[in-house]
Amino acid sequence: MKMHLIVEGESDRQLFLAQKYWFDSLGLEVDVYPTNGKTNMEKNAHKYYEISLITNAQKIIFLPDQDADRCALVTRAKVGLESEERALTVVVKREIEAWILADGRCIEEATGLCYQPAGITDLEVDPKQTLYSLLKRKIGHLPTGAEAIALLKSHFSIERAAGNNNSARRFKEMIIRLTRREN
Repeated sequence: MKMHLIVEGESDRQLFLAQKYWFDSLGLEVDVYPTNGKTNMEKNAHKYYEISLITNAQKIIFLPDQDADRCALVTRAKVGLESEERALTVVVKREIEAWILADGRCIEEATGLCYQPAGITDLEVDPKQTLYSLLKRKIGHLPTGAEAIALLKSHFSIERAAGNNNSARRFKEMIIRLTRREN
């Protein structure tokens, strides 16, 4: 199945591209497209959807961060593609860094620090700050997004993150359901 993931930025794109082995194991051909931010994703969601249809994507999955939105339903409504047959919106609760924090092994391998998530990382108030503080211990300064993703992407696993993050689990389960329907 050909699938497009529509993500907020280049760091998100790099993280999902590094999951190619997982997508391949499920028989998926996945392309990942950044939108240059959540606002741009919301504003141009229909354009990204139409382009994906033209290039024969069978499923188009939008992955906006919830950020400060009151709930995931608000974020999903802002993307506005609920009625489109091939589109799905999976809201990343609070932000993608919460998924990374959910994968304790990723943090340990990338930083050399002993780390396990203290619980479900969807509840983390500022996952980006927490993650970047951990990375600062490794590199001596707060990383840029590009530095952070360069350190983390090869260690990250959606499957492991799904164990400690509800939105990562929903994403994983949805992807697996889609592949079962196609077989």
